[in-house]
Amino acid sequence: MNSWTERSREEARLFNPGFLSLLVWSTTMGYKEATGDGLPYELAFVALPASLHKFTREALPRSPRTSLAAWLEENTYFRVGFAERAKGLAPFVREAVLFGSTHGLVGISEGGRLVGSPRPSNLTQYVRGATEEVRDCIKRAEFLGKWFGAAGTPTTVMALWGVAP
Repeated sequence: MNSWTERSREEARLFNPGFLSLLVWSTTMGYKEATGDGLPYELAFVALPASLHKFTREALPRSPRTSLAAWLEENTYFRVGFAERAKGLAPFVREAVLFGSTHGLVGISEGGRLVGSPRPSNLTQYVRGATEEVRDCIKRAEFLGKWFGAAGTPTTVMALWGVAP
């Protein structure tokens, strides 16, 4: 991974650790709502490539009651290239978790799960000033947390997407 001074402008903006840590936080909040528990660390590496990829994000079902397995069976083309995207984003996800934990947005429970802090006071202001695409990424990251919480074990979720821890 390049240092900040060596990153292209696009890379620095798209994969900003502050923004990505907000997506991790949103995923943890959705997962907690669905399960009452923290997000398994490895699922952050699945949620971010899905929420950042526009075509995948826009095609996700509206309700977490839709079966993840059935949706991926009907939409197998979203798995094409997913493993490569997830692998390419992995260093940025790790950086986002580190950034989020350093700045109090997410923490790690004793069981090694990611837990979100209470809703940051400046989040509403940030979201209000964000583009529609940024707001959609945040919303869909939360959805993915809920969806993954209802889909089974982290190993199952990852296998359905064609990736492994």
